[in-house]
Amino acid sequence: MRPHLHLALVASATFAVAGTAFAQSRGITRVGPAEPVAFWVHDDGTVEVNDAMGRAVFRDIEAYLASDAFVRNGKRCGLPAIDDRIAGPPLDDEPGGVAGAGTPSDCSCNGTDPDPVYDSVSGLTYVIPVVFHVIRNSAGTQGNISEACIQSQIESLNEDFNAIPGSPGAAGVNARIEFVLATEDPSGNPSNGITYSDNTNWFNDNGSYWNSLAWDTSEYMNVYTNTASGALGYVPALGCSNIDGQAQDRIVVLYSAIGDCATSAPYDGGRTLTHEVGHYLGLEHTFSGGCAGQGNCNNNGDLICDTLPQQSPTSGCSSSSSCGQSHQNQRNYMDYSVDSCMNNFTYEQHLRMRCILEHYRVELPCTDCAGSGPAENDECDVAIALEEGPNEATSFGATYSGVIAEASCSDVSGVAVRNDVWFTYEAPGNGTLTLSICDAIFNARMNVWPGDACPESGGLLLACSDNDCGDGPIVDLVVSSGQQLIIQVGSPGNEAGLFTLDVDFEEVVDPPANDLCTDAISVSTGGTSFTTIDASASGADLPLSCSVSSGPEIYADVWFEWTAPCTGFATIATCNAAFDSRLAVYTGGCPASGASPVACADDICGDDPSVTFLAIAGQTFRIQVGSPDVGDEGAGVLLVACEPIGGGCPEDLNDDGSVDGADLGLLLAAWATANADINDDGTTNGADLGLLLAKWGEDC
Repeated sequence: MRPHLHLALVASATFAVAGTAFAQSRGITRVGPAEPVAFWVHDDGTVEVNDAMGRAVFRDIEAYLASDAFVRNGKRCGLPAIDDRIAGPPLDDEPGGVAGAGTPSDCSCNGTDPDPVYDSVSGLTYVIPVVFHVIRNSAGTQGNISEACIQSQIESLNEDFNAIPGSPGAAGVNARIEFVLATEDPSGNPSNGITYSDNTNWFNDNGSYWNSLAWDTSEYMNVYTNTASGALGYVPALGCSNIDGQAQDRIVVLYSAIGDCATSAPYDGGRTLTHEVGHYLGLEHTFSGGCAGQGNCNNNGDLICDTLPQQSPTSGCSSSSSCGQSHQNQRNYMDYSVDSCMNNFTYEQHLRMRCILEHYRVELPCTDCAGSGPAENDECDVAIALEEGPNEATSFGATYSGVIAEASCSDVSGVAVRNDVWFTYEAPGNGTLTLSICDAIFNARMNVWPGDACPESGGLLLACSDNDCGDGPIVDLVVSSGQQLIIQVGSPGNEAGLFTLDVDFEEVVDPPANDLCTDAISVSTGGTSFTTIDASASGADLPLSCSVSSGPEIYADVWFEWTAPCTGFATIATCNAAFDSRLAVYTGGCPASGASPVACADDICGDDPSVTFLAIAGQTFRIQVGSPDVGDEGAGVLLVACEPIGGGCPEDLNDDGSVDGADLGLLLAAWATANADINDDGTTNGADLGLLLAKWGEDC
């Protein structure tokens, strides 16, 4: 709370309540202020303050927040002193609530009973619908906040109250309290959970605007953004005050301290609203009562025992030692620290907030809010099947699986896909599939894996995307009928939220564009998705020495062109294709009938090929991919790599970072050829085998 709060500064904000509102402990009716408002933001953005020190004018809200006037009159929170808080009629002290246990006295305004019945380990997630009332001045020049900014504020709340791994709130206790923007107004009309009003008086936190704007406060958490009368934010009373359902039950936050568009540094991380929601759910300041709360800690001070007594509010982020003992309350959301310092609610705080939702705000949690509840497809083994068209989804509450893709799939922020959720898809036919997420409220990233089993890091990746539509992904790939896919969606950072995964499938009945050698598709190192569906046979069959089964024929073949970017060992493979594949590599242009390939293979990695051969930088090759079986067609990924000669580990023939059995297999397959000539003597023989075995098991 703020000691010595100047009455005129917040009179219209916290004291001008309806005639039915009473002082919490005195039981007297409070009416509107007789004194003029002492804080005003003008249309040009200048801030005027009239207090006991006289009149002061600041060029903008940021200058005011950096001034002594803010420390003197506003401070971090405008929660009224205990005797000045509004209150409703007393509740009957009877058991009840969603959990069906405990009583309102467990979290009254006079004490806390930290009963484990309220522990979030019960698995019950309270989902709270939120409406933001954005109040601007009459000219619309001050106080505007975008929908995207408000979405980011919702994301910050969920990080803080759910201790989402990797987020600033990860260090706290997971209270399992989730916030979502309301999707319907009180009349049942569709809504984005945001209203806008232009009224200079309301913008300056004057007038009983809540009587005009409030949505049913028993069913919606009403957040108002305006000047907050010179504070960063306030509530008129704690959640234990029985004001649920009254129009003045609200949270007020300074318009420049909301979401990722906040400009009120160092209060620009969205933690002002986290702090005020803590009050809304029954929490006092950690320093409430000062050192007087040392004894009987659940009935004195902040009514919480695992926040140690604190003499005075924290300034900045300094660790504190007061009341004869050290504490770390400056990290707690209910202290006065700067936003970057705050990162936790304690165990008993989470019990008290959940108790408030059980007994004082019983109608507030909803069970049918869009995006409510933890992500049900948080793990791959509970992936959700996608349908064609839009698929509404959420990653709120999702954990980080740790399954990552190759570096080439990302253009920023590393390879991680954090807070990931999982989907499955079965191709209804042969064709092209487009997966896109272009409306997420967070920075989204997508990986697509073969769907025969849940993937592991380093496994075959079919496709991936990041930042193809804004900061959202779009994936295009060819699929064959019945092909199974696993789709991983997350964020490169620590973000989560609502999104729509659009699925668009187009059946392909024409031959592939690279059906003929003359139409070969140019590829580079890495993976290239392809299909052989409806491809014809070129007649360029393999030498018998290239095939280990089914003769030399290669059916339904497609063609690629590749120019070596290095002088060294080239590796080309189609491992894990959706059909039985084989390949051949030719130098130069399209091969003449009977031409011998530089390399060819069949059944090296399962029933698919992998070849390694010496290439010279700038040398061009034609790559033929098909099947030894008539009618066996499908999709695959052509993998191409080039390892320069003279690299640190020539024994690592498949360039996977270690020397192991895979490299031995490649060497034996190339025996008596130049394709795995480690010592550069012109042939693969026992000398090369000795070199490989000497490096066995080492990382490169």
